[in-house]
Amino acid sequence: MDGLLTAGATTAPSSLKKVDFAALVAESADLTTVASLDGVLCYVSAACRRLFGWDPGDLIGHNEDEFVHAEDLPSLHAGRAELAGAELVTMNYRYLCRNGETRWTETTAHRVDIDGVHVVVSTVRDVTERQALVLSLERQAFTDPLTGVANRTVLIDRMRQGLRRLGRTPGVLAVLYLDLDRFKVVNDSLGHRVGDAVLLQMAERLARHLRPADTLARLGGDEFVIVAEGLADEQAAIDLGKRVIEAGRQPFHVGGETFVCTISVGVACARDSQRAVQDLLGEADLALYRAKDRGRDRAEVFDEELRSTAVGRMATERMLRRALDDGRLVVEYQPIIDLRTGALVGAEALMRISDPERGLLLPDAFLGVAEDTGLLIGMDEYVLADAVKQASAWRSGRSRGGPVKVAINVTARHLADVGFQRAVIDQLDEHGIAYQDLQIEITEHVLLEASNSAMTGLRALRAAGVQVGLDDFGTGYSSLAYLRQFPLDFVKIDRSFIYGLERHLGERAIVAAIIELCHALGLIVVAEGVETDGELRILEGLHCDRAQGFLFAASGDPNTIRDFVNVARLAVRDLALHGGA
Repeated sequence: MDGLLTAGATTAPSSLKKVDFAALVAESADLTTVASLDGVLCYVSAACRRLFGWDPGDLIGHNEDEFVHAEDLPSLHAGRAELAGAELVTMNYRYLCRNGETRWTETTAHRVDIDGVHVVVSTVRDVTERQALVLSLERQAFTDPLTGVANRTVLIDRMRQGLRRLGRTPGVLAVLYLDLDRFKVVNDSLGHRVGDAVLLQMAERLARHLRPADTLARLGGDEFVIVAEGLADEQAAIDLGKRVIEAGRQPFHVGGETFVCTISVGVACARDSQRAVQDLLGEADLALYRAKDRGRDRAEVFDEELRSTAVGRMATERMLRRALDDGRLVVEYQPIIDLRTGALVGAEALMRISDPERGLLLPDAFLGVAEDTGLLIGMDEYVLADAVKQASAWRSGRSRGGPVKVAINVTARHLADVGFQRAVIDQLDEHGIAYQDLQIEITEHVLLEASNSAMTGLRALRAAGVQVGLDDFGTGYSSLAYLRQFPLDFVKIDRSFIYGLERHLGERAIVAAIIELCHALGLIVVAEGVETDGELRILEGLHCDRAQGFLFAASGDPNTIRDFVNVARLAVRDLALHGGA
């Protein structure tokens, strides 16, 4: 027998001193104990030595409280209290080992009557490894794996709790939506290892500016959100935003590189406990967009102007969803003319929406909302399908003579879709269209936002024969680097440069330089937005390859595209015959 109640233990009934507990309890790999109802140990099995390092005699006569972690005593006491009205209770607490360590246990306690005296017989199982797995899963479920800060699930829960507390305690709940400025440039130029190090360091910097009750969460990528409760007013939220921005202005030192990665911040505040979490996040997000539009590295607060914008965006979203449901997407085509021969060599597919109240809507009226809401992918897919069908109709003669090639615009989100590359190939194969007869146009902004996997898919399409072009050239970031770095077949000069050709020698010099550079790189040059004879003559004199614009034809019905360009073809041919400008 491992031990009986010693003479020094006065709490347990004296009648228990003569009970041979070893004969009453089954031998087990788990620790078995017998204690009085108030926790004094009467019996401890030999497993205690193997599991926790204690000899049975070290515990007998002592209260269980002495061997349970102080933070877990409330759980132990609650279990004892529950045993007053139940025969079996299961508890989890940390057991103190002889060497000072702790082990997580699962204890099943039975209330047993022995000769009229109630005792507690417990089976104590070491579940430290299982508990570690549970904690690991909880961390994965509730924290960001890279930075260790809260994830979206925790953020939403904290916001809900904070809003509920507004009903009891006056004050301001502030939500700060953060985005690292041009973080993709860091990833692309220095690699994802450096990018991850920046995110980790940024999370640490942000945490230093927060109070213990504030919440810092990472939503993914380079987006963070801070929730601050109990602020006195909106100015306190703005001051927090300024401190956060200052944290981003400090240089990063990673892998021998030193650089700055600033922060843009959108701030939204709530005093009403009835506010919706998603509405508050949306307001902070809108304020963040304004901060970026106004130059980045700054904080903007959601206000009535943005509220009016948000209402307009909601109306636009409803209009888009109705248009998709009712089949009111319209695809028009604008011809592209070869400036040397006057031949119709291509057409750009342009998306429109037929609205019963406002007529035919151009992309400027809905494109931003469509992209933000995720609706644009479905709309892009519709344009792709229509363009391929139209190319097939032109090829087969079912539609009056049309261009050789058809071009579609692709957004960053669509390009990043894992099924994009396969969908393009499937559409072309289904309609028997040669891969080289499809052109994909992407803007510099899309290239800036495109992931490595998206660029891999784009390169694969180009390798298959699909042509890739850079649209709106000259309006984005680091344009010349794109010409050298990305897989391109043609470049479209933005209409803002063409508009000034006749009035400004500077614009003419820029366009001439672009054409010369592109030709040196083996790229075809297309001028967008050509509207006057003078612009056409200058472009022909600069040896621009192709052009499109109102001078030739506005976008329109694909069945009549040939009629639109007859006059333009004659004009271009006349220019060629007379030597151009």
